[in-house]
Amino acid sequence: MSAPSQTLVKWLTRLLSDVTEGGAIGRFELIHKIEGEHAERIDIWRNESDNARSPEELAQEVQDSAQRDVQSRVTGIPQRYIVYAFRGQSDDHESQHAFLVRPGLHLSKQGEDSEPPTDKGVIAHCLRHDENIHRLFISGGDALIGRLSTELERERDARSKAELQNWTMFEKYQGLLDRDHERRITEAKELMKARRVDELMGVVTALLPILATKLLGGGQPQQLPAAADATVAVDPKDAAVRHFFSCLSETEISSILGCISSSSQVALAQLHGAFSNEAPTPADVMARQLATRKFLKTLSESEVKNIFASLSESNRKLLIALYSQYRDLEEQEQARKPEILRS
Repeated sequence: MSAPSQTLVKWLTRLLSDVTEGGAIGRFELIHKIEGEHAERIDIWRNESDNARSPEELAQEVQDSAQRDVQSRVTGIPQRYIVYAFRGQSDDHESQHAFLVRPGLHLSKQGEDSEPPTDKGVIAHCLRHDENIHRLFISGGDALIGRLSTELERERDARSKAELQNWTMFEKYQGLLDRDHERRITEAKELMKARRVDELMGVVTALLPILATKLLGGGQPQQLPAAADATVAVDPKDAAVRHFFSCLSETEISSILGCISSSSQVALAQLHGAFSNEAPTPADVMARQLATRKFLKTLSESEVKNIFASLSESNRKLLIALYSQYRDLEEQEQARKPEILRS
């Protein structure tokens, strides 16, 4: 062990000989001080009044205790120690003395530093660490950006293909809709054409008997033999209807057929054929009544107005008189029938 410094010996000599009203120095404590951190107590010496200590011996004990503590540490750097002097039983030290103890040759263990880092070394280490972290961050960012760019390009290609396929399917769907629409238009045109042909055939069918009657002179009522007059009674309604048909001109007949529907045209042709026979049988009379009712039921309000507009003034009055006569006769016949048979 090395000898203590003369400064420590003089400090201990002064304190051991200093006696005040509070008494003499009662104890000395050796403290290991770590800058900026904490302090730890290494040893304590008590100074009894009946057994006074020698300053040189006490200084040597303090020096030896400090050197033993230095040898137990692995830092390999000088350590700072402080000796506190307490008077009597006081808890606050009256004086202190600091000194450094340098370690001797120290073999560090594997992986341990023999000396602590200097400020310049710490700064250089932090700079290298920051540089490595920055390089690692940049490389990671480049890898991430490259991967995202590849995925973005792949997603863009997939979306382009999907859009192209969707557009192709949409064009095909539109083409199918156009074909279906054209097919429906063609079917509608064919249906309208067929309906028009049916209407024309109905007009021709309705016009032929009437025109043939007018051209061949069949419109005038023929006289029946006496035997027939005797056996068959002429119905006044039938005579009035035949008289009305005989008074119609070809222009009025064409106008009437042009302003009514095809079904009404067919019913009018059947009605004209039923009243063309001047020697009717009971079946013919029944057929005339049914044909008359069927024709009247098929007429709409607009068709009735158009029929009246197509007639001349004399035929219009004749039709009104015929309707009144037909209605009166119909009411009389209904009145003569039993109540259960009235229509």
